Amino acid sequence: MSGKIARRRLLSIIGASSAGAALAACGATPTPQVIREVVTQVVEKEVTKIVEGTPVVEVVKETVVVEQVVEQTVIVEKAAEGLPMLRFAMYNFDPWLQALPKIFGDFEAEVGTAQVKLEAAPWELFWTRFESQAAAGIAPDLQIGDPGVTSRYIDKGIYLNIDPYIDRDKVDLALWLPATVGASEYDTSTGLMGSGKGSIWGMPATFVGTVLYFNKDLFDAAGVAYPDDTWTRAELEAAALALTKDKSGNTADSGGMDPENVDIYGASVSGSGYNHATFLWNEGAAIVSDDQKSCLLTEPAAVATTQWMADLILVQHVNPSPAWFAGQPDVFLTQKIAFKYDGSWNVDYYVDKVTYNWDLAPVALGTSGLPRMTYAGTNTLHIYSGTKFKDQSWDLLLYMASEGGQKYFLKTGTPCLISTANSPDYLTGKPEHRQIAVDIGNYAHNYYPHRNSDKWKEVYGPEMDAIWLGERTAEEAS
Repeated sequence: MSGKIARRRLLSIIGASSAGAALAACGATPTPQVIREVVTQVVEKEVTKIVEGTPVVEVVKETVVVEQVVEQTVIVEKAAEGLPMLRFAMYNFDPWLQALPKIFGDFEAEVGTAQVKLEAAPWELFWTRFESQAAAGIAPDLQIGDPGVTSRYIDKGIYLNIDPYIDRDKVDLALWLPATVGASEYDTSTGLMGSGKGSIWGMPATFVGTVLYFNKDLFDAAGVAYPDDTWTRAELEAAALALTKDKSGNTADSGGMDPENVDIYGASVSGSGYNHATFLWNEGAAIVSDDQKSCLLTEPAAVATTQWMADLILVQHVNPSPAWFAGQPDVFLTQKIAFKYDGSWNVDYYVDKVTYNWDLAPVALGTSGLPRMTYAGTNTLHIYSGTKFKDQSWDLLLYMASEGGQKYFLKTGTPCLISTANSPDYLTGKPEHRQIAVDIGNYAHNYYPHRNSDKWKEVYGPEMDAIWLGERTAEEAS
């Protein structure tokens, strides 16, 4: 049996996992191999100057060129006359580096329109190298995407618009979680992602988002009810007060707690970025407008919500300051935090590492009665516009985003394909409410991926840090 399927029949086999398993048995599995290559990296130099008798470290504008050896995982090319060799670029992330060779092996056996090899590099080199390769016209045929670069690469013409393939093959995008489809939808006229008016420039693979992790043992010891989908911001605050205690056992809601000797913090939810945006969205506020034209942090609801978050640190003493985390191991593992907002990327990590009883809950509802909203980001897959093998690259892209590939992404995040995300393979096992990591794909907001988003984030971070440290109030910062 050849195990090869014509490209036109690819859509008919997507989702047929049992047939895929049989076909995979007939194909050869690619062999991983590690090679070493020398790459050139441009770095900025730090110099120390003496200013009024005090050493001051500055980053100067000069650059230096250094040679660095990078270990790169590839797949050994097999002799297969007439089949193109597709190159897939991925940064070094071990769960994906383990999953991708298996996906490529199944693709070669089940679809058979191309061979595939993996090209990997460290995160800090990956993006600059890809851009250099694209500028030279030698970029890999496909690559992993990232919200921070997607719009820029589309504007530069590096990514391929796949609308024609979606239309030709009648791909039903409703099969993927809504928030994840928007992660590859870009409007070149406005620079906006996920506006519902753009073209599709890639396909979703896995996604992660902000959920609430909580230590059931600490809740039980304090007699506090577990968080659930009815929790509001007020209930979150009350629980944080009851769960925070000092080294003498006094709780924050007792009036006698020593804030300088806190033993266990009730909450870790305050801070810049995803958590801040999530609390704002649930109050009908935002950091910036969705069209990226206006800063909304000066609006009354945004000022009030930001100050409430700061007060959890500075007044209530139920949320640690950012400096408290420095130099510590994961405080959720050491049971120094009763509950926290964090990314669902940690779900399977905690399944392996946590030794006590824990679970997930949705982020809390706001005070204004609005539907729940949270952050989610998607790992997207893209085709290089300059590839010589567009049809075969599309075959691989769709295979990876569909059941054939998704079944291997179960430990790398939440699968974007709804059927795989809701399958027993993903939902069985700890934590009890693992379904929450899937459900966020139905009510999530992106973290403003826009062609100019990096510019306002440079200003936003330092301004927010001053608020969390108590150097100024939210009103003063606005």
